[in-house]
Amino acid sequence: MRTKAFVLWLLTAAPVLADSALRASLALPDKYREAIVRVSADNGSPNPQDWYFICRAAHSNEGIVSFTVRNRKILSQKPSLDMRVLLGDFSAIDLSQVQVDSRGAWEIARRYVANEKGVALGSVCFLLTQKGQGASPIWSLWNYAPDGSYIGLLKILASTGDVIQWE
Repeated sequence: MRTKAFVLWLLTAAPVLADSALRASLALPDKYREAIVRVSADNGSPNPQDWYFICRAAHSNEGIVSFTVRNRKILSQKPSLDMRVLLGDFSAIDLSQVQVDSRGAWEIARRYVANEKGVALGSVCFLLTQKGQGASPIWSLWNYAPDGSYIGLLKILASTGDVIQWE
């Protein structure tokens, strides 16, 4: 009987056990955690398999470094030539301002899509950025129905969970 209960728990809890963005960021070396300028992931329902971090290493000659993290382990670390980061106005994300992690952002999107569009949320593509020092970090979520059809883009303040844009 205990085995059945454990298997049932494992089957229902497995999606929850995947890492959120903040938990995944713990895999990064400290010097890069303070230099994250972009966090992204695909196919979150709610948590994706892999998280992608772009870090601008201003403290060294390493430039821009890209990380892929799965289950709080770094799968890859390599120099990045991300032109959006090179040319854009991306500041390091102040993680202490992120009060709504990716799991919370997914839940906000799930409710918003149900209320605004009347459809179920299947998965999202996540992007977390901060446009300027002192600005609030923003989640951008591209929302998809269970059949894979595109629903829309939702932008959420990571500091409060307020929806600031729906397209």
